[in-house]
Amino acid sequence: MTSKKPPRVAPLVSLLAGLTLAACAGSGDSGTPGTGGSNGAAGTTGQAGTTGQAGTSGGAGTSGGAGTSGNAGTTGAAGSVSTTGTAGSTGAAGSAGGVTGSGGNVAIGGRGGTSSTGTAGTTGRGGTTGNAGTAGTAGATGSAGTTGSGGSGTPSAENTGANCNATSAPLLSAQNKKLPNPFVMHDGTTITTKAQWECRRNEIKADIEKYEIGPKQVPPTVQATLSGSTLSVKVTTSAGSITITSAVSGSGNCVGIGMNGSSSLLSGCKQVPFMHDQIVKYSQTSTQSQSDPFYKVYPELWGKVGNYSAWSWGISRLIDGIVQVKDQLMVDPTKIGVQGCSYAGKMALFGGAFDERVALTVAEESGGGGITSWRTSADFTTRTGTSVEKIDNTNYSWFMMSMKSLDPYKLPHDHHELIAMVAPRAVIALGNPEYEWLGDESGYRSVMAANEVFKALGIADHLGYDFTGNHAHCAPPSQQTASVKTFVDRYLKGTSSTSSVAIKPVSSKFDLNYQTSIDWTTPTLQ
Repeated sequence: MTSKKPPRVAPLVSLLAGLTLAACAGSGDSGTPGTGGSNGAAGTTGQAGTTGQAGTSGGAGTSGGAGTSGNAGTTGAAGSVSTTGTAGSTGAAGSAGGVTGSGGNVAIGGRGGTSSTGTAGTTGRGGTTGNAGTAGTAGATGSAGTTGSGGSGTPSAENTGANCNATSAPLLSAQNKKLPNPFVMHDGTTITTKAQWECRRNEIKADIEKYEIGPKQVPPTVQATLSGSTLSVKVTTSAGSITITSAVSGSGNCVGIGMNGSSSLLSGCKQVPFMHDQIVKYSQTSTQSQSDPFYKVYPELWGKVGNYSAWSWGISRLIDGIVQVKDQLMVDPTKIGVQGCSYAGKMALFGGAFDERVALTVAEESGGGGITSWRTSADFTTRTGTSVEKIDNTNYSWFMMSMKSLDPYKLPHDHHELIAMVAPRAVIALGNPEYEWLGDESGYRSVMAANEVFKALGIADHLGYDFTGNHAHCAPPSQQTASVKTFVDRYLKGTSSTSSVAIKPVSSKFDLNYQTSIDWTTPTLQ
């Protein structure tokens, strides 16, 4: 947000914005079963590999490989010698973390947020055991069935739809006052299957990159090391190298990535904060610096991208590092969560939407350019005269300067689709209605329109919202803390099967009938 302070009913207090990412436990495959050997002639005993349970502890430990690299408890060659049938060693058991997380702060418009220490996390809940080489009869060697994604539904790739080769759409020739249909491809066809959502999602990504933040760069060469509690991630391109560092704290086998500090909302997870000034420096004014580290590795992008493109790239590089040293960190890389407040709430939303390895996204008081849609924010100001963050008055170091002159009603996309990009993973949005600058009527309408995508995919409970008010900016009350915990428990810790959170904003100025913002129907995707 800009430096302009939003009016509110109660006096302002000091604010600190703690931000964090955490990973979630989904419902992914436990791993493909071990394939049989080349023939049944080998193995004199007729039961080669009699143990038939390569690495019976399977995904017992978070460091056991349960994660995106897919080598949890895998031995690669379970019972590879048919006469012995030893079927590989067991996965390494995970353990609880160590030191507590340090408090972090984030500010918007000069307002700080809360800070807190990370609480101790639970021990690892690795992926389900793979019955590698199930019996290995007649000398079958079995290939120790890998665990795939470690018992989680989180993809192992940053963008599984990269092969869609999606392109952006042109600006509309005439204004569309309704939120664009998220189910219609740029060629006019309506998607009918869940599988088609991935390419549609990449079209939305292309639109946001073209008109708002510039292109997020593809993964470069990354090398990570962990020394004590310091994670270092060296990123190298043809132009040079930079190193991102993060002070790891707390315990647990899930990961919380906070924006510029640890997050009290993602408690029970190991904290690996994203220090965003190591990519591009935060500024309350619409100015950028060519000397920022990001432009040392991408000098050709100077003046062509907004900070949210660079920041989301940096979050992904930090995740690359976490994946590389997951065994040392003793974490499950399928259980990564991101969280931030205010301008960093937008940062967390872009980070979670643009990287599919993020299992849970917590966008706290993100305002304009975050969960609010540009159209519904303009509608609210037109109807009420209330000043909120819109496409023509946001910060143009965060976004591209060219966005300022765009007509929001001619965009081929809007931010209900940015939220929807998280699907089928989990997201929860937090608001604060008394801070009018946040535009929570717009935010609510946008979230509800995004929820139509989650409903179409059959996962409506993967999206939650809590607009509880009467608290300082970036100082979540106990109700919101409990709401986020509901999502953390299910998607990062796997200790609950429930994640129903739906608390509407309350204000005499608000019209919450979001159906008036859409003119399309929601399909049931097969």
